[in-house]
Amino acid sequence: MEQNQAGKEPKKNSSRSLNALARYSGMAFQMAATIIIFLFLGKWLDAKFPMKFPLFTTVLTILGVFIGMYFVIRDILKQK
Repeated sequence: MEQNQAGKEPKKNSSRSLNALARYSGMAFQMAATIIIFLFLGKWLDAKFPMKFPLFTTVLTILGVFIGMYFVIRDILKQK
């Protein structure tokens, strides 16, 4: 009987590990996608309205990082 219980635990733990892996890798892709979208939006705006300094790219990329971090923190807090 002990072997059956011990045999079930690794499956349960591996299932939890896979769920955690999928959840956190999904968060990473979501954060990366947010940053990349804001980066390209900034590049497009800088090409549309040229300046000496790539202001739109810089500001929107930083904004994308903060928004991406907000989504990650929100998802982590929601899951607890």
